[in-house]
Amino acid sequence: MKQLLLCLSFLPFISFTQIKVDDIGDGWKQKVEQAIEVIKQYDTEKYTLLIENCNHISFSLSPFATTENGNVILIPQKEAIVGNINNIAAILIHESLHLYILKNKLIMPEDYEEVVCYTYELEFLYRIPKVEPWLINHATKQIEFYSKR
Repeated sequence: MKQLLLCLSFLPFISFTQIKVDDIGDGWKQKVEQAIEVIKQYDTEKYTLLIENCNHISFSLSPFATTENGNVILIPQKEAIVGNINNIAAILIHESLHLYILKNKLIMPEDYEEVVCYTYELEFLYRIPKVEPWLINHATKQIEFYSKR
């Protein structure tokens, strides 16, 4: 019984789900970790969806964020260089919903999926105090763009 209680006492310190973030220098890993903390602080439901569907975050030369292998989020190198924490958080939120949709085999037209993901991202952005207006504007414009296609 003592052993069980001892084990249970360490549960708060054990991370059952940890996202691996590639460390390629220039402080990019720390920026992503800060973005994850922003998500955790302002929207626990979206944080939970992120950690349940993503186990690896890396960087790419692609001009846009994407996913691969059903559990990896790729952040564009240009966004990592700029290093805006709220933007990185928005990318993670958006792409984690794509992973969720894929994992759960939800079938929808590509444009509709983008509208759903940008709407999800926008909901998150509204929770961040003093969020950069250009982030709200970008998500809103993307919703309009994909809604019309």
